[in-house]
Amino acid sequence: MTSYTRTTPAVARQGLLTGRTKRRLQENLLAYLFISPATLITLTFGLLPVLYAVYVSLHKWRVKKGAFLGFRHYLRALGEPRGFAIFILGLFLLLLAWWVWRRATQAASDRRLIFGLITAIFLMAAGWAVWTGFPVMLETGDIRLFRAISVTVFYSVGTVPVQLALALVLAYLLFQNVRGQDFYRMIYFMTYVTPVVASAAVFRGIVFTPRDEGLANLFLSAIGLPTMKWLYEPKGVNLVLTNLAGLEIPSWLGGPSLALVSVMLYNIWVFVGYDAVIFLAGLGNIPAELYEAAKIDGAGRWALFRHITLPLLSPTTFFLSMVAVIGTFKAFTHIYVMRTPGAQRTVDTVSIYIFDNFFKATRYGYASALAFILFAIILSLTLIQNRVIGEKVFYG
Repeated sequence: MTSYTRTTPAVARQGLLTGRTKRRLQENLLAYLFISPATLITLTFGLLPVLYAVYVSLHKWRVKKGAFLGFRHYLRALGEPRGFAIFILGLFLLLLAWWVWRRATQAASDRRLIFGLITAIFLMAAGWAVWTGFPVMLETGDIRLFRAISVTVFYSVGTVPVQLALALVLAYLLFQNVRGQDFYRMIYFMTYVTPVVASAAVFRGIVFTPRDEGLANLFLSAIGLPTMKWLYEPKGVNLVLTNLAGLEIPSWLGGPSLALVSVMLYNIWVFVGYDAVIFLAGLGNIPAELYEAAKIDGAGRWALFRHITLPLLSPTTFFLSMVAVIGTFKAFTHIYVMRTPGAQRTVDTVSIYIFDNFFKATRYGYASALAFILFAIILSLTLIQNRVIGEKVFYG
């Protein structure tokens, strides 16, 4: 006589769950096996060098490892902890003031006055902290580092808005039904794909040479202006221009040097074509029906550009601005090729200063510390830009 074992619903569910768990574990194990080569490569050539650079920055390291210094390299670069702490407090209060001001714009009208007063208090406190802490950092820190940071800020502010604006205009013109559209796209993009060392050397030796036969000086001569020293001019560009006009201004209003402006012009020449091509891709993703509906309602060219093109291009603009800011703070190759002794370090950005400390002065520990300071600056700017500008991006 055959006996049968009856399976209860609870046992059946348990067996089903066990089978699902085994399958899930097998799938996860297979996935980890697939990503393990890439993870191993990333850890070996990405994370471990960074951690080793942190280790180097904590030591006196010339040709070989020296004494353990802790954070002494960072203190040498940024100055006394008191001044740095007060300065960071000022930046934090500034961010806090921005956050309160945002709350004020969203609050009821009867509470906006209170939020406005709190914002003003935070702004005054932030101004006092920055005004108090920064001079201490300049006095006790590495003055060449702060000069390099100011050069980098000038370089970024002077290139990013100009190249984005020019690229947007070019892209908008090329997006119309223009003959030879593909040819113009190729011509503008060639400046980006041209080897940097070669094009920078051409700009240094042919375009911005101080000789009278240089292309830039030939252009000035053609319009009746005296020639300039360009990459060999350490004076501020405002001083140079006012001297040409016979005027005098204080030296502190000189602005970036003419040598740095020459490097800025090169950077704009290189990246305008790349930005224009990316803008063209963004323009192609805007539905044509929106333009047709707006034209039916009587919208003109400016209204179409202002209320349709710009808002729907905001994701592309945000991406390009993020990449451009990060790129200008990391810029090295073309600046290294175009820098001259006559510029007197007025084109030396932070990356150039790090290179000089690492390869020329062989201060490996100090150069590593400077690299992490630059990393902290770029990370902070990226987070602020992502928080402030990213919220205004319209994704449709």
